[in-house]
Amino acid sequence: MVKRFIWDLDGTILDGDFSKEEELFRANLSEEDYTKFISKWFDLLMAYERRYPKYDRKMLSHFLSVTTGVNISPDLIGKWSNYMINVNEAIHPGVVEVLDYLNNKGIENVIYSNAFTNTQVGRVKKVGLDSYFKEIIGAEEYMKPSKEGFLYACGPYKPYKCVMVGDNYDKDILGAKNAGLRTIYYSPKEDVNVPHVKRLVKIKEMLEDEYRRY
Repeated sequence: MVKRFIWDLDGTILDGDFSKEEELFRANLSEEDYTKFISKWFDLLMAYERRYPKYDRKMLSHFLSVTTGVNISPDLIGKWSNYMINVNEAIHPGVVEVLDYLNNKGIENVIYSNAFTNTQVGRVKKVGLDSYFKEIIGAEEYMKPSKEGFLYACGPYKPYKCVMVGDNYDKDILGAKNAGLRTIYYSPKEDVNVPHVKRLVKIKEMLEDEYRRY
């Protein structure tokens, strides 16, 4: 039986308004540097995640500074990770219902996210969901889709007793499968040609079917 659910955060549990990032960088960079940097910011963040094994302030600072020609200091990276706690959030439909269900079944819930831990802990606390999660795991040690990261997120349990839920097929689903976890691909906005759920409440039905087989 399942012992632990491992959840992605962004796009699965929460949708944050990340336009707030622009305020931070505008306030801390010259107008010229801000213009040069901001249009590349998201793509470079994704490039960093593909190239590096973990989130590290110094490594991220060096990567961004070299690739943009703008001095993005480790201190500014630290400000960014704290600032992003304050983004406006929307909790995805069905999240609370499913978490209540899993907790009542004695199944642990943790979050594993490609972000700095302090950011994600702060965001989860701000929306009042922190009591549902045994642990919130950021990417300071391992970044998805590394096999080691998913095994770490399993805690004391064997991978086959853990389920990864996420909305990114490559990072969340293929990465977890490679580590031997069960997976639920959450694709709320479109149909895809792989097994998936469009509504998180479907997870309750899936588990109830499993319990009936025992």
